Amino acid sequence: MDAGARQRMDYWWRILSWQHACAICPAGHTSRSWTPAQDRRGKPVIKSKFAVQDCRPYPSRQQCTHSQSAAPRRVLTVRPEPQYQALQAARQRQATQEFKTASAVRTGIEGTLSQGMRACGLRQARSRGLEQVHLQQVLTATALNLCRMHAWLTQQPRAKTRQAAFVRLKDGEPYHICVSSPRTMVTCV
Repeated sequence: MDAGARQRMDYWWRILSWQHACAICPAGHTSRSWTPAQDRRGKPVIKSKFAVQDCRPYPSRQQCTHSQSAAPRRVLTVRPEPQYQALQAARQRQATQEFKTASAVRTGIEGTLSQGMRACGLRQARSRGLEQVHLQQVLTATALNLCRMHAWLTQQPRAKTRQAAFVRLKDGEPYHICVSSPRTMVTCV
């Protein structure tokens, strides 16, 4: 979810009225309908629709909807109340420092597993039998520790997070165009 969508959603989080089955937009208009429905995956949702007359003259319409049509109509789709409340609680928990600390630990573990899969073939056992598979895992962990110790002793900088090609272009990095044809393997320009 991009920052604009997150900002648009911030408006709506605090102004859903489950008791009155309505939503109130930032301009103070009340939704015209509150309809139970299903999303594309068949999960229950609630669609709250606003009148076109309420949305058209609103000067800060972009904060509510990104529709470019001549008659924009805001349709707010939310999960049923228990799921919605659980989602809001999860988002609040994600903003805490202890969640970020736990997430950093998890990121480190996932990085170690990724390195083990890429460098040491951790995804597939090379032999049969519990003892031999266990030995492979112990040797793989030892090899990873030796690689990390070597990187630490030689003060190799940690790898940066990879960026998409378009992001690198935006930052002004030089780029290469690689073309593959049936007669040549790969040609880079």
